[in-house]
Amino acid sequence: MYTVQLTRRAEKDLLDLPKKDARRIRAALNELAAEQNPQSCVKKLKGHEQVPLFSLGIGTYRAILTIENGIFVIFVITIDHRGPVYRNV
Repeated sequence: MYTVQLTRRAEKDLLDLPKKDARRIRAALNELAAEQNPQSCVKKLKGHEQVPLFSLGIGTYRAILTIENGIFVIFVITIDHRGPVYRNV
């Protein structure tokens, strides 16, 4: 099982969302953390080879994250609507 850690930015992003959506996103992140191989459930983003970034789709929202297999951590960088989320990465 993995641990989900949020950056300050991701925490702020969640607080800015409606509570119903924030609960749904937290539940999806916890489900991802319970997976044996979470990389099979996310989309790898192109152009980030040094630190691989992944995108998890939750409805119209996307969570941009990294997965550290050595220490079993999912590190969430940002959460936003699917359009503008990729512009800031």
